[in-house]
Amino acid sequence: MAELRIGVDTGGTFTDVLGYRDDGSLFVAKTPSTPDDPTEAFLTGVTQLAGDSGFAPQDVAMFSHGTTVALNAVLQKQWPPLGYVVTKGYREMIEIARQTVPGDWGAIYSWVKPPRVVPLENVCEVSERIDHDGEVLETLSESDVRDAARFYKQRNINAVALCFLHSYANAAHEQKARDIFLAEHPDCFLTISSDVLPEFREYERAMTTCLNAALTPLVRKYLDDLAGKLDDQGFTAPLLLMRSSGGLAHHDRVVQQPASISYSGPSAGVLGMAWLADKLGEDKVLTYDMGGTSTDVALVENGKPLLTNDTLLDIYPMGMPSIDMVSIGAGGGSIATLGTADRIRVGPESAGAVPGPVCYQRGGTEPTVTDANIVLGRIPTSILGGDMELDAESAHDALATMGSKVGMAAEEFAYGILKLAAANMAGAVREVSIARGRDPREFTLFAYGGAGPLHAPDLAEQLGMKRIVIPPNPGLGSCIGLLAGDITESAVQTIKGRVGSIDAASVDRAFEGLESRVRTALESQGIAPDEIDIDRRADLCYVGMATELTVEVSDGSVDDPSLDAAAQSFHDEHRRVYGYDYAGEQEVELVNVRVTATRPIEPIELNPPASAGGGVDDAVQGTRDVYWGPAHGWTETTLYDRERLDARHELSGPAIVTEYDSTVLVPPGASCSVDEFGDLVIELP
Repeated sequence: MAELRIGVDTGGTFTDVLGYRDDGSLFVAKTPSTPDDPTEAFLTGVTQLAGDSGFAPQDVAMFSHGTTVALNAVLQKQWPPLGYVVTKGYREMIEIARQTVPGDWGAIYSWVKPPRVVPLENVCEVSERIDHDGEVLETLSESDVRDAARFYKQRNINAVALCFLHSYANAAHEQKARDIFLAEHPDCFLTISSDVLPEFREYERAMTTCLNAALTPLVRKYLDDLAGKLDDQGFTAPLLLMRSSGGLAHHDRVVQQPASISYSGPSAGVLGMAWLADKLGEDKVLTYDMGGTSTDVALVENGKPLLTNDTLLDIYPMGMPSIDMVSIGAGGGSIATLGTADRIRVGPESAGAVPGPVCYQRGGTEPTVTDANIVLGRIPTSILGGDMELDAESAHDALATMGSKVGMAAEEFAYGILKLAAANMAGAVREVSIARGRDPREFTLFAYGGAGPLHAPDLAEQLGMKRIVIPPNPGLGSCIGLLAGDITESAVQTIKGRVGSIDAASVDRAFEGLESRVRTALESQGIAPDEIDIDRRADLCYVGMATELTVEVSDGSVDDPSLDAAAQSFHDEHRRVYGYDYAGEQEVELVNVRVTATRPIEPIELNPPASAGGGVDDAVQGTRDVYWGPAHGWTETTLYDRERLDARHELSGPAIVTEYDSTVLVPPGASCSVDEFGDLVIELP
C-alpha cells in the first residue's frame, strides 16, 4: 500500500483530517473539536480516516498538525503561575512597555495597557550587568539566582522566564544562571531569552520569553499526551507541528519553543494557498480566510508567503518569525449595531456558535452578517447537507427592526451590513498589502474558509481586484498546507554596525554560528546534512531609523562587497515598500542576521478530480431570487451543485455555487470557469 501522510488541523468548531497517499489520492474526515482534550478529536478523526481508506498504523509516514492549544491559552489568559527573573533595576520593564498607543487619534485618553503576563510580586531581580557590546560590567550574583529559584520553588511556580539586559550580545550570564537555577529548582520549566530570541529591544524580547515560558507546560503536556496515545495505537510516524513561520518541526523541538506554534492553523492555510498558487502559476496571490468570527489575510509572492519578525500574539508583542498575516474580527457571526448618531457598525463582536446569528434559532437576537446573507437570498435556508435549518423570517424581522431606525428596508440594511463588513476586511488587506508596498489590484484573490467564497466578490470589488480562485473543499485549506510544508529551523542574532565600517569577518562568524546551530537542530531529527538547504538574510535600516527591512544575503563568506550588495538590496526594498530611498545620502546599518535551514519534503501531487459526467446544465439545482444591490435589485439567480461541475465547465453570473462547507457567489456580469484541478476561477467585470 502506498505511504500515507496525514494532516490534522484543530479548529474552534471542527477538527479536519486529510490523508494523502503518494499515488495522488486524498481521504477526508471531519469531527467536532474537543476543547477540553484536543487529543480526542485528533484520534477520532484519524480513526474515521482509517475506516474510509483502510490504512494500518504502519502505513502512515508522517503526521502534520496545526493546533490552537497555544493561541487559545493566550486568548483566554489561561496559563500556570509565571515567574520572571530580570537584571536588578528592571523589575518594571514589562509594565513600562512602549510609548506607542494603538488606535485612532485620541486613543491615548481611553487606551489601557495590556494586563501583565507576570504579576509584579512574581518578579525577581538579580545583580548582574552586561553592556550592549557584550562586555561584563558587573559579574553575576550566584546567590541572587539561588534565592530566586528557592522563591519560586516555595510558591510552587514551575514556569519561569529569565531575561537579562543585553544578553543578545553575550549570553554567558543567562546560561550560567540557568544551570544554577535548575540545580535548585529542577522541576521548573525555565526559558532564557538568549535561547528564544537573542535580539535587541528588551521589551519585545522579554515578552516573547515570558509567553514562551507560560506556554511550555501546556504545550508540552498536550504534545506528550498526543505522542503517547499515537504510540499506544501502534503509530510510529513522526509527529510534526506547523509553526507560525510556515515551517514544520518535530514535536520534541516545538516543546522548547511553544510560542512558535501560536498561529500554526492560519499559517498552514496560507501555506496551502501558496502551494495552490505555485501549481496554478499565480505569482501574486492574496489569501483570504473568513470563518465565523475572524478573517485572516496574507500575501504570497512567487509561491512563498511574506514573513515578518514583528507580530502580536493576541495583544502581546512576539518577536518570533511568522507569516505576515493580518487578522480582524469579521466573520459570519459578526454583530451589526447602531452606535452614536445611528452609525452602523459591524463587528468585531461576534455571536459565535451559541447563541449565534438570529437565523440559528439558538437565542441570538442581534442581527449578524449571516442573517444579512440569508435575508438577501445568498445562502439557503438549509445548510451542511441539510443537517442545519435556518430561520430566514426571524432574521428578516431583526434586520427590519434595526433598519427602520435609520429609515432602511430590511434588504437595504442587510446589503449595507455586507458592504461594511467588506470595507472592514478591505482595511485589513490594505494593511498587509499597500502598507507593504504592494498594490492589491495586481493580485489574485484566493478565498477559502467557510465564509471566504461567499464574501470574496464584495471584498474584491472594494479593492479593485478582478480575479478570484476558490479551491475545492475550501474549508480544508489548512490541511493542504500541513501536507505541503517543509521541515525548517531558524535562528537570529543581533550584530549591529554600519555597512562600510563593520568588520565583515565578525558578520561572517555570526552567520557561521547560526548556520551550525540550525543544521545541528535538523540533524538531531535524523535529517542528513546533504538534505538541508540554507537561506541567509539580514535586517537593515537607515541610521536613525526605528524599523528594519529584511533582505537576502549571498552565499559564501561575508566580505565588504557582499555587505555592499545587501545594502543595495535594502535601498531597492525601501523604495519598493515606501516609494523612496536614501541611496548615496544616508548610511545603512546592519541590525540582525538570520539563517533558516530547510529540509524539503516530497511535494504533494493530487489526482485530477473525478468527472461527474454531463454538461454544466446537469449541475443546475434550480433558481432563487437574490438581492444583488441597488443596481440589480432582486434578480433570479441560477443555483449550481459544485460536485456536478467538471473541468472546463463555464457559467455566467448571477449564479450561486453550493457545496457542503461553503457557498460561492458569482455576481451579475461575472464569469466562472472550472480549471483542471477543480478550482473555481471567477473573473469580475
